[in-house]
Amino acid sequence: MNVAFGNPKGDPARIDFDRVRKQCLNIPDEVGELFIALGANPEEVKAAVAALKTAGASVVSKVAPDEVRDALCDIHVFGYGAHHMMGVNADMDMAAVVSGVMTRFIKNADDLAATVKLHADKGVTEVYFEGDYPTMVMKSAVDQPDAPKGKFLKSASYQNTVFRALPEQAA
Repeated sequence: MNVAFGNPKGDPARIDFDRVRKQCLNIPDEVGELFIALGANPEEVKAAVAALKTAGASVVSKVAPDEVRDALCDIHVFGYGAHHMMGVNADMDMAAVVSGVMTRFIKNADDLAATVKLHADKGVTEVYFEGDYPTMVMKSAVDQPDAPKGKFLKSASYQNTVFRALPEQAA
């Protein structure tokens, strides 16, 4: 999936920690989404996420590679633990999420035409393309309505993630 998104594999002898930091700055957004889904106050969560992203973006000390690796693994461990507590197969959920993410790409010429039209109808007309079918992406070339410069624009064939249904929840 990373290759499709244009994220080449790094070199462990020359880790680009600025690139790693930029990737990890997406984690607070997902943590915020999690806590809002768990019933937390959306405005308070959004403020906390913004504060964490601001703090996380600033570099004030030397990078500690082993601690970075440990923290990334711990994030996975706690997520898998929460899935376990729900009695839900985390690997199946991950497969569903990856499958949904892959629908963001433009698959063929028909999908390309439909995607251009979809976004043009929303006022996003200055775009450019990267990659080839079936993992082509369309991005905003300039700041436009709901599409800042460089934003990856979902294909017309995009579908939300579909998870295996949960049993009826007891009150």
